Amino acid sequence: MMKLHAIGMAVRHTADFVIDRPAGSGDDLLIIFKTPAELIIGGEVLRAQAGCAIVYTADMPQYYRAFGGIYVNHFMHFEGYEQAEDTPLPPAGKLIALTNIGEVEELLRMISRTRMGDEKHMETSLDLLIKLLMIKLSEGAREPQLSADMGAHHAELSALRAELYSSACEFRGVGQMAKRLNFSVPYLQQLYRAQFGVSCYEDILAARTKTAKYYLRATTLTVKEIAALCGYENDVCFMRLFKQRTGLTPTLYREKRGLDGLDMSEIV
Repeated sequence: MMKLHAIGMAVRHTADFVIDRPAGSGDDLLIIFKTPAELIIGGEVLRAQAGCAIVYTADMPQYYRAFGGIYVNHFMHFEGYEQAEDTPLPPAGKLIALTNIGEVEELLRMISRTRMGDEKHMETSLDLLIKLLMIKLSEGAREPQLSADMGAHHAELSALRAELYSSACEFRGVGQMAKRLNFSVPYLQQLYRAQFGVSCYEDILAARTKTAKYYLRATTLTVKEIAALCGYENDVCFMRLFKQRTGLTPTLYREKRGLDGLDMSEIV
């Protein structure tokens, strides 16, 4: 059975915060970093970005500290990691980046609420919730190097995406996006999907469709003119893809959603 010892969410510390336990904490420990941190694992210094996590077993050395300012993390001290043979587990002593941080945080909140209650079967409930948490950590884990790269390029990627949605016509394809950041196409695609959860190509189409909706509803430009403003080489391709994504031709969309129905959320 997995047992909870202590749990804390969004715990804040000053910029000089450091944990150094050469012999471990005596129990299993989950740390989820909400701000950048620096760790030492196996003699190697690693940089963790927000959204990364690590599980330490009872006697595993622990060293992590704030990096660059105020430090915030979630933590959970527990027991039973090494005995949970039938439960999928995240790797111990390895920095991982989480693709499902929302699910993980919701489970932490459920565990915290259950611990504070007076349920008759609280220990059984906590055992099941912690096991589910381990499963979700295992499912959402990805290689930390990708996280480090993504963190290093977070601002560049965010700026690129903002430019895409504000000037869809500037990007004719993924290759042009990669060239803008001096990345290879595969590398950009890997980082882009990790950060935004969508492929570059899908986001190009989404940005073009959003831009087209605005021009169809807010202007009297022709379909051909709008196609050019959205980055399409011809209006036939534009009409085909627009209908695939909205279920309507550009002309029919304009008729059904004219100026009177303008939705400000679609203005880019």
